[in-house]
Amino acid sequence: MEPLYSSSKEDTVVYLAEDDYKEPCFVYSRVGGNRTPLKPPVDTCDNTLMFEARAEYEYQLTVRPDLFTNKHTQWYYFQVSNTQAESVYRFTIVNFTKPASLYNRGMRPLFYSEKEAKAHSVGWQRIGDQIRYYKNNLGQEGRHFFSLTWTFQFPHNKDTCYFAHCYPYTYTNLQEYLSGINNDPVRSKFCKTRVLCHTLARNMVYVLTITTPLKNSDSRKRKAVILTARVHPGETNSSWIMKGFLDYILGDSSDAQLLRDTFIFKVVPMLNPDGVIVGNYRCSLAGRDLNRNYTSLLKDSFPSVWYTRNMIHR
Repeated sequence: MEPLYSSSKEDTVVYLAEDDYKEPCFVYSRVGGNRTPLKPPVDTCDNTLMFEARAEYEYQLTVRPDLFTNKHTQWYYFQVSNTQAESVYRFTIVNFTKPASLYNRGMRPLFYSEKEAKAHSVGWQRIGDQIRYYKNNLGQEGRHFFSLTWTFQFPHNKDTCYFAHCYPYTYTNLQEYLSGINNDPVRSKFCKTRVLCHTLARNMVYVLTITTPLKNSDSRKRKAVILTARVHPGETNSSWIMKGFLDYILGDSSDAQLLRDTFIFKVVPMLNPDGVIVGNYRCSLAGRDLNRNYTSLLKDSFPSVWYTRNMIHR
């Protein structure tokens, strides 16, 4: 089967961020100034980074909570453009909720420059100076907020760049990867892709069956191994681990061949595609953590974990 969606103008719009969030997520402040929403640059001489708004060299960012919740703000992935080289910018995200962070133990934000990628084939890299993670004087509903701040100099003028908490891995990345497997005449013989179910937004949840083709219909001699990933959308590292596993188990090594001869692998590489698509950190479009609902009987609310559990029971 072909895992990629065919383009269609008749699809139902489940969520449109531009309509739902009118309040700007980016504001600026300076000594003696006011905390006001940012506005787009007015001309080509304006060196303001183009988020949803404007400032000069210090930007205060607020992370949107997971949809239909008022929490889960511990992850970020955003784009900036209209950069000015050699100027020192400070970015501060002000509404994280966890009291401790690896940013205080040497972790650094990830950065990607379109011009660096085009000119020098440079991909994502860890960057930033004066990195601090600390409790601030903000909060909500009895919860304290924490800030992550860092400084950075962009390498190029008028560049389009991206910052991220962890290396991104999107639903489109997954579909392209699965399409490559299905179109491979070797791997497609022992890796079959099908749709396990559809999410609340009608996105497909894929399940892969990986094993050496059986010579007869008796599959009970082979034990099943079940692996899942990306139940939490913000944990992109799980998708990279899953990709590494799939690269290995679908490879031509003698160990991979032995594993395929011995076991039947059932793999659900992305349990929460809705959350991945809308940029959630932890929840699905139901506004709930799927990792806390494996025992739920609400199939319509939590289809991916319900069908995964049902597959395990079979």
